[in-house]
Amino acid sequence: MLKSMTGYGKGEGLSSLGKVQVEVRSLNHRFLELNIKIPRYMMVFESKIRELIAQYVKRGKVDLYFRIDQSERGPFKLKIDWKLLDSYFNALKELKARYKIKGEITFSDLINMGLISLEEPEIKEEMWEEVEPIIKKALVELVERRILEGERILEEIKERLRIIESLIEEIEKRALEFPEYYRQKLLERLSNLCRGLELDEKRLEQEVAFLVEKSDIREEIVRLKSHVQSFREELQKEEPIGKALDFLLQEMNREANTIASKTPDFAVIKSALKIREEVEKLRQQVQNVE
Repeated sequence: MLKSMTGYGKGEGLSSLGKVQVEVRSLNHRFLELNIKIPRYMMVFESKIRELIAQYVKRGKVDLYFRIDQSERGPFKLKIDWKLLDSYFNALKELKARYKIKGEITFSDLINMGLISLEEPEIKEEMWEEVEPIIKKALVELVERRILEGERILEEIKERLRIIESLIEEIEKRALEFPEYYRQKLLERLSNLCRGLELDEKRLEQEVAFLVEKSDIREEIVRLKSHVQSFREELQKEEPIGKALDFLLQEMNREANTIASKTPDFAVIKSALKIREEVEKLRQQVQNVE
């Protein structure tokens, strides 16, 4: 199943800590990169969260935001370092007096300095059972959206493959007809250039045959068709296929380049360049495939 690396998921629920909200966003990336934003007192669960994400996402840059609204838990306990607070307060009063600074020292000033904060809740191991389903809900929604986006990408990929296969058919048809035509043209051209000279007809035929053979693109066509078939087979797999698809596109591009450089047939060169254009469009799509 083809999945996009772009998606979003959200989960909400209640726990003994308060109302929990989890948001997950993912973007394309070569590997699995996790960025987890959780309250400091929840850091004990970070490794579990990472393991859980890895069960749902194999590739991409994933940002997870974990928020807890404790407004319904109250009454709140303040965490105050009285000794440090006294030192700061006295220092502020001294600064005001020495530099004749106007205004009063407010509660907000002390809050902003980090001297007064809410007491962090006690975290117990069994609390994981409360928050895990909420995280899973967000991850399930993320995966569902990645699958939907993947279905859209898949249709575009199939259309590009149909175009490439049509171009290969055109090249293959020309490749069957062109060698004899090319051979006759070379013989005529050389005969005209060497008119009046004694020529070794057998040697001339050998040289022409060599040039025709150098322009033979049948092997490249076989390999190109094989890569397209392998590409289609990869699309049927359940596991992540993005890297495999990218490799096959590199090989398809290589064969198209070789065909364009070997053949003197302008029609084939034109078709090979069109294949390269379609491969580049495919590459842009595949960059967002898990």
